[in-house]
This record gives sequence, structure tokens and C-alpha cells, in this order.
Amino acid sequence: MESMPRYKKIEVAVLGVLVPLALIGYTATLLSQGKAFFWGRSETITYQSGAAYFVSLLWFGVSGLMFSQFLLRSKHLVGPRGYKLVMALSVALVFVGLASAVVLV
Repeated sequence: MESMPRYKKIEVAVLGVLVPLALIGYTATLLSQGKAFFWGRSETITYQSGAAYFVSLLWFGVSGLMFSQFLLRSKHLVGPRGYKLVMALSVALVFVGLASAVVLV
């Protein structure tokens, strides 16, 4: 594997590992309490119980996108098919989460 510059290693560690793990942990903690948040331009909407499960898919999808873009792509941990599969699944989660955030308001 080729040598990566230092800034790229930091980018992979922070944006590919730490931020997605923190976002997944925060979302899972809120989900265990039956809550989910959607941050908008002017206000934050709180979803409760069943709606929270659908809206939380948005944040799991965002975490998957960051993980695959910054870690899987940079480190070549999976082949092109695996990378595209993770990206497609993450995009689908984002779309379902956004649609449910709009519909369940």
C-alpha cells in the first residue's frame, strides 16, 4: 500500500472512524430512549417512539457514507463492488430517513 501523507491519515482517522462512531453512538443512545432529532435551519425537531426509529435511519446512513467515503475508499479495504454496496445502502438509509422526517412531521 502506498504511503499516505500525514493530513490524509488524520482525515481518515477523524472523518472515517471517529465522527461516524460518535454519530452512531449518539444516535443509538437517543434511540434507546425512544428519541431522534432532526436539525433544521431554524429549529430542531424531536421525534418520539416509532417515528424516532425511522428518522434515526438518516443518521445511520450519514455515518455509513462518511465511513465508506473516508475509510473504505482511502484505504482500499474492500473492492469496488463492496464499496458501491456500502454506499448504495447508506444512500438508501439517508433517503428513507429524510423522507420519514418530512412525512412524520
